[in-house]
Amino acid sequence: MKSPRGHEKVASMATLRQKLVDDEHAACYHLTSRCVQQAWLLGYDPLTRRDYSHRKGWLVDRMKRLARCFAVEIFGYAVMSNHFHMVLRYDPKACDSWTPEEVARRWVEASEPTAKDRRNARRKAERCERLLEDPEALARARRTLGSLSGFMKHLKQPIARRANLESNRAGHFFEQRFYSGALLSEEALLAAMVYVDLNPIRAGQVRELIKCRDTSIGERLQEHSEAAVDDYLAPVASGLEDTDAEAAAPAPLTITLRAYVELLQEMVSAETEKQNPPDRVARWTAWVTSFRNRQRAYGSREELQDWTAARGMRFREIPLPA
Repeated sequence: MKSPRGHEKVASMATLRQKLVDDEHAACYHLTSRCVQQAWLLGYDPLTRRDYSHRKGWLVDRMKRLARCFAVEIFGYAVMSNHFHMVLRYDPKACDSWTPEEVARRWVEASEPTAKDRRNARRKAERCERLLEDPEALARARRTLGSLSGFMKHLKQPIARRANLESNRAGHFFEQRFYSGALLSEEALLAAMVYVDLNPIRAGQVRELIKCRDTSIGERLQEHSEAAVDDYLAPVASGLEDTDAEAAAPAPLTITLRAYVELLQEMVSAETEKQNPPDRVARWTAWVTSFRNRQRAYGSREELQDWTAARGMRFREIPLPA
């Protein structure tokens, strides 16, 4: 179903968040959030002729800062002119293993200004001490740091306030609810990453990966060491690296950065030059295309059936193409 502006409506919006996000096991998700009325509040607005592109940097900086504090690790992101995407891994139980001191440090780091002067450092230390002396406040901080919805709230609200202050306006900046789709396999995770990383090219903003700004692929391509390109794909920001819980340590993606970039390049060539892609690229293109239809989860038919059955939901997702 299409909206009046030609965008697909999200069929899963009415589904309760606790059914969409597993609160017991670590899992990967594709997240999307739009500006209100799909207005171009993060880029050049052709109607007002004002350029808000600098706000993309605000969002990327805060996204990466919070990802180091919350129980998430970001594998992919793209900030567009009227929305943003993230592909991340979320572990709802990771925060249970954090010491009180670790919880206090993460909470204060996520909420205090980024200035590194002595006054700010002293203020952070004082806040940590006060938090450690208040068990109820510390427990609330732990719950929030282990919440995916808490992560998105603390990401979007400060950006909205800063943008409204800049524009001398009031009211909502982002749509209230964010979209989340569970990624049930490594194939689904990689397909979501490709979908997100190719957003600027698919939108016609650029034609080369190296020119993709405010995206994870653009950030990865800034790393030129041979060790990096020949290593397995890793998150660009992680709050799970220092956890003591063995379950929080993810198995590495079985694709190197070099192979991933080559795959993206082949897909860009197939799309921009209208060539007939080889079978391998055609298969990936079919997987990536499925992400244009927002679903509650992505994976094989068996994975999707198990996922919906465990939640008492009706099976309506479309399996990734074979």
